Amino acid sequence: MKKYKYVLFIGLIVLIAGACRQNDLDELKPIQNTDRNVSGAGANTGDATAGNEIVKVPFKISLSGPATKAFQVGITFNNDTVTQLIANGTLKNTVILPAGAIDYPSVINVSFGADTATSVASVRLSAIEANYGKNVAFAFKLTDPGKGNQIKGSQSNILVVLDTKKLVKESDIHYVSLLNGGGIMNVDYQKNYTTTPAGITIPLTINLAGVPAGAFNVNVKLNMDTIATLVSKKVLPDNTIALNPDQFSIDTLIRVNSNASTAMIRLSIGWPVFDANIAANKRFGFVVSLANPSKHILHPTNSKLIVLVQPEVNLDNNSYITGNGTGLKAEYFSNNQLLDFDGRKPDLVQIEPTIDWPNDGVWQAAIPSISHDNFSTRWTGEFLAPVRGEYVFWQNEWDDGSRLYIDGKAIINDFTTEWDKDSRTAKIFLERGKRYKIEADHRENVGGQRARLTFEVPSAGINGRRIIPQSQLFPAP
Repeated sequence: MKKYKYVLFIGLIVLIAGACRQNDLDELKPIQNTDRNVSGAGANTGDATAGNEIVKVPFKISLSGPATKAFQVGITFNNDTVTQLIANGTLKNTVILPAGAIDYPSVINVSFGADTATSVASVRLSAIEANYGKNVAFAFKLTDPGKGNQIKGSQSNILVVLDTKKLVKESDIHYVSLLNGGGIMNVDYQKNYTTTPAGITIPLTINLAGVPAGAFNVNVKLNMDTIATLVSKKVLPDNTIALNPDQFSIDTLIRVNSNASTAMIRLSIGWPVFDANIAANKRFGFVVSLANPSKHILHPTNSKLIVLVQPEVNLDNNSYITGNGTGLKAEYFSNNQLLDFDGRKPDLVQIEPTIDWPNDGVWQAAIPSISHDNFSTRWTGEFLAPVRGEYVFWQNEWDDGSRLYIDGKAIINDFTTEWDKDSRTAKIFLERGKRYKIEADHRENVGGQRARLTFEVPSAGINGRRIIPQSQLFPAP
């Protein structure tokens, strides 16, 4: 039995030896434990791929033979090489990409048995777009190979040169611009603004060209100092002024959301600024520009915009204007109900703050020299319309006869001996901020007397009859 087993064992050895010769297994020798030279093999820029924000650029190193052990090779940024190549004319029409435009691994991993290794650099697409039409270049330096390997002295750098025109189309460049940028945006009556009770807001639109991707920020700047220069160069009209910083507000940091192609800047001006400008009739000028986008690039011309605000915008302003009036000139004619119909002079002339005499007791105490019955009164001056709209004037609390003139036109005319008639009312459209000539006449026959001039402007939210306040009345000379 032992002899039989020994014969089988010898036979098995012979079979294995024959099989090894048949399959040439004697050629699979162990890799010799020899240090390798590591060199930069460059980048195949034809394999670079441009995404919506990043360009992926593969690059490679090579070994003088298969790696006997897995190891790592360090990578550092080295643009000194690129600088020299540009300076000596080797690289033409080429600009250097700064380190901040590129993300790259700090090491390349080399696998056991491999004689090459690859990695990928991620270049900001905005850096490519900003230099469209030129080549862009950067370089890495190989350092500190592990496991006893060494860098081949003359081949320690990896140079990457990218042709921007092959990576992006000009029409796809992610330019950040302003709608109507590069020109003048005219803000005129009911054009290019929205109104609020406080003033106007001018929307300025930021546009992103190309396919939108992640969110980004962009700053907004004003250069008000250039308004005078633009006026002197006849770019803007002579009556254009720059407002002070406390006379307007503007968004200075804008967030453009993910997958969005637009965002809005708000430029706001309060109605008091327009009101203060009524007499001067000036235009307001703004020079707006975008700056420092966190992604993408500014359009070379369309990221700037001149905004010109016309004074006619104030026609949309219907906030209440409070004047500084002192009242109306009052002329009293004693013992005469028909004023100066016969050319007589008034018996009393004085400035009265309002027309608000509720009863004869109050009134007579204020004019003791005038007859208690059989007299007439005329109030003259100007009325500053505080709002725009259809005014309703009332002389229904008027004992006796009444008349009311606006700019010389009698809108109420009932100069009789009747009193307190509800029919004594009239409607007239008045423009905000305009001073209208006003005359109110009163006739007293006998008995009680009163005179109260009231108004309302329902379309402007002035509801309920109220006495015309002193602030809106200016006496005639």
